[in-house]
Amino acid sequence: MIQTISWRNTEAAPDAFPERQALMPIWGGMPLPQPQWQQIWQQDLAQAINEDALAYLHIPFCANHCVFCGFYRNAWKDGYSAVYVDKVIEEMACEAEQRSIGGKIRAVYFGGGTPTALHSEDLARLIRACYQYLPLADDCEFTVEGRMSHFGMDKAQACIDAGATRISIGVQTFNTAIRKRLGRKNSGEEALAYLKKLCSLKAVIVADLMFGLPAQNDDVWQRDLELALSLPLSGLDTYAFNCYPFLPINRMIEKGAFPVPPGLDMQSRQYAYAVAYLREQGWRQVSNNHFAYPGRGERNLYNTLVKSNMPCLAFGSGAGGNTRRFSYQIQGDLKSYLDTPKGSKNLSFMSRHGEHKTLLGRVQHDIELGRIDTSLFSGCPEAQKLIAQWQKIALLEIDQDGIARLNTSGRYWSPTLTRKLMLALPQTSGKENSMSSPLSAEQQTVLRQSLADNPGQILEMLAAKHQCSLEDVIRCLPDNMIRHTEGSRIVEFLQAVAGWNEAVTFIAHTPDAIVEVTGKLPNGKVGHGFYNFQEAEAGGVHGHIYYENCQRIYLMERPFMGKATCSLNFMNKNGGAMFKIFVGRDENGELKAHQLEAMRKLFEGA
Repeated sequence: MIQTISWRNTEAAPDAFPERQALMPIWGGMPLPQPQWQQIWQQDLAQAINEDALAYLHIPFCANHCVFCGFYRNAWKDGYSAVYVDKVIEEMACEAEQRSIGGKIRAVYFGGGTPTALHSEDLARLIRACYQYLPLADDCEFTVEGRMSHFGMDKAQACIDAGATRISIGVQTFNTAIRKRLGRKNSGEEALAYLKKLCSLKAVIVADLMFGLPAQNDDVWQRDLELALSLPLSGLDTYAFNCYPFLPINRMIEKGAFPVPPGLDMQSRQYAYAVAYLREQGWRQVSNNHFAYPGRGERNLYNTLVKSNMPCLAFGSGAGGNTRRFSYQIQGDLKSYLDTPKGSKNLSFMSRHGEHKTLLGRVQHDIELGRIDTSLFSGCPEAQKLIAQWQKIALLEIDQDGIARLNTSGRYWSPTLTRKLMLALPQTSGKENSMSSPLSAEQQTVLRQSLADNPGQILEMLAAKHQCSLEDVIRCLPDNMIRHTEGSRIVEFLQAVAGWNEAVTFIAHTPDAIVEVTGKLPNGKVGHGFYNFQEAEAGGVHGHIYYENCQRIYLMERPFMGKATCSLNFMNKNGGAMFKIFVGRDENGELKAHQLEAMRKLFEGA
């Protein structure tokens, strides 16, 4: 059993982080007003591929909605095939007339939905249209994604004859019982037989497997890998199952129709096993989740390059793409897309790249290949600190050239590493509109003297008066009144306070309101980017906290309105207070001594 293997920290580190979460693809971008979209698009279109780029075509149809999938848009109907392909080809042809050519398309990807739901003749002519209207490189990787339903050998051969070089099939698991519950119609045996036939065609054949699925124990995962490797596949994707709140499977789990999926402890070890097993069998790890068998032509170009700074042209309803300056989304409403006037781009979203977009592309691409160039963060102490911490907990090793090499544990946690590195960067965009500015030395002297004389002043009012952050004011309090520690300890602190099982005062202080709740702080856990309070008492604290926004935590002991106070102050990256937790008082109005001591103890060694 996988869980009984004695894994080293470099292979499986299930406790490295409380959750495994990536950045949103458009992170850091600035949404643009809709009236500007068409003008911006026309301006950018002419120069969209002055250098090498990618192309993505979206086919937004599925014969049924798999319960683990968040990409489902439209139920498949035969009548859609020709009509939809006609529209996508029209979109491609119109852009080709307006675009200058300085680079080549390195990879094309048909995604969905289920691209292979299209009729053979329509799928083939859409592939041929790409060759006609896009400047494809001589060695362009051309991928058609699909599943075995509605994709027999004749249709697959038609794709290859038209110019597709790579076919990717979503298998997820060969376990028939789990497949049926996920919404897959074919049995595991049928899937295996189908892939065997597909591998006889002259194309690169790739299969997707998922680990960490509900009911997918170690035996099932080991068997999935064994069956996959019994086939002459060119490539194999191994994806971790993510149970997002909006997925149908999440509701099924809540209702008891599906077992709770394995936690990060099991999932990280299943990943470690897959990496070790595939390497033993001669497979080469070409990215964090993708493996190729030598000599079978697999390059995984699109999936690697799309995480770099390479532009990506997008076509079809619901497709997303980017130029050097902007990210955009095409209208996902099918009727609206089909009704688009010829020559127009029916956009539903557009944003200008954020200040760190170039760095993000570099980091995403490098981490996908198992490395981090630490020199990229030479001007960011917070990011440097993170990398040092990750080395300490054995997620990576830094060589003499400053390149951090991720081991298996680091590659499993790669989405989290990327997210934390980028969130650690200073944000300068929009600061010109902020009322906050650093205190001068003279201002600090004045504030320190004022707070030494009267430490019970309302700190938020002082921040407004001096047009600085609340944290700047807190730092001017007498040294014996404040202590601080890393904001990354926020979950530890909240769970510690919940463990007191006693009333405290929880305060959220915004420019527009001061909200106080006195009661027991409920337990909570991390999930989907939040610290989520659970099982709150009626009228007590409940809700969700963006825990990653916490930069520092201050222990503040000072007089206020004639009484001694003690509080935890959770500060965000702009120096503002996310919220505060105050020590409770006994029947005599005095601070509860044991709570006071417990708060102080949290800062020992800080």
